[in-house]
Amino acid sequence: MTRSKKANIFLFLILILTFFFYSYYITENKGSIDINKNNNNNQVDNKINSLSGVTKFSDVEYRIKSKKNNDYITKGKLAYINKDEPEIIKLEFVNSFTKLKDGTILNVKSDKAKFAKNTKNIEYYQNVIITNKEATITAETAYFFSGKNLIRLEDLVYKDNKNLIKGDFANLNTITNNLKIEMKNKQKRVYGQRKQ
Repeated sequence: MTRSKKANIFLFLILILTFFFYSYYITENKGSIDINKNNNNNQVDNKINSLSGVTKFSDVEYRIKSKKNNDYITKGKLAYINKDEPEIIKLEFVNSFTKLKDGTILNVKSDKAKFAKNTKNIEYYQNVIITNKEATITAETAYFFSGKNLIRLEDLVYKDNKNLIKGDFANLNTITNNLKIEMKNKQKRVYGQRKQ
């Protein structure tokens, strides 16, 4: 066999290997492989969601600008939009945050939330936790009203290094960090305890 024939055969083999490498590894769709690795129940759920008119997104972010030009940012691991309620976005594993007037960060976390696209209001529920500096507030539900820069909390417990306060509802200003805790029945008092 001549030297030029050997070179042509070698070149032909290189081209075939390159073609197989490119078609298998480079054009491989990693997302479709992950879906195929899931069990059949997840595949059925995905089909049901697409048939029922629910669109699913992951790792979403929404920014709301206040009148004082503060950003109120909300991130969710999962988001769902139903074609019957296109103005409502349902979120899971939610984290909202904003920079307060004093320069600190206010964090709002919950397992679930509903974001209204037209009003930019957010309803947080299931394991609502609000943190700022050493203070933590837990609540059953919380409502962010973007036009008022206000979070309304229900059935809450406020804790910091020295205080423990329980109330039926509270209003938290997302710019000044002012918190006003109240009871539904005006005859009852807000419960508070202070460490010495």
